[in-house]
Amino acid sequence: MTQLKLPKEQLIALRAQAHHLDPVVLLGSNGLTDAVKKEVSRALDAHGLIKVRVPGDEREERVEIYNALAEELGAAKIQLIGKLFVLFRPVPEKKTKDDQEKVAAKKPRKTGAKARNQRKRLTEKIQGQKKSAKSLPWEAKSMKKGKTPKGQVKAVGAKGRTLGSRMVNKGVAARSKRTK
Repeated sequence: MTQLKLPKEQLIALRAQAHHLDPVVLLGSNGLTDAVKKEVSRALDAHGLIKVRVPGDEREERVEIYNALAEELGAAKIQLIGKLFVLFRPVPEKKTKDDQEKVAAKKPRKTGAKARNQRKRLTEKIQGQKKSAKSLPWEAKSMKKGKTPKGQVKAVGAKGRTLGSRMVNKGVAARSKRTK
């Protein structure tokens, strides 16, 4: 690939945008490897404008890496300051015609009472929240959750009393009658 050439006005605008960026790719002591090239290419595809940090002290080596990346990846050289350099490549379009056709070919959702009830049953089964009236103690018609003063959650019956309170009260009354 050849290096991308940009007009001077666009270079100045891109320098201004890159001023506040942090380095996306940090080169290691091995220098420019295939893995680094792939990572820089991926970052250019994702962001378009990136900063790269090179750790070497040799200026000639940093300039060679800068030129090599721009040439091999088809990117524009925006700026080189010290150990940081800025590259730009336009971000490719993400959606293709194939993706749009896949979205259009999606099956329509089934409607109607039967399908709606089936979805509801499946959701309840997954969430594990379905409780039948038979499974509730002392024939409570519904089960709500109430909070105690300390913030714990307790199950509350149809009349607003906590479940188990009636049984506890009956048990205490029955014991007190027996002992007398």
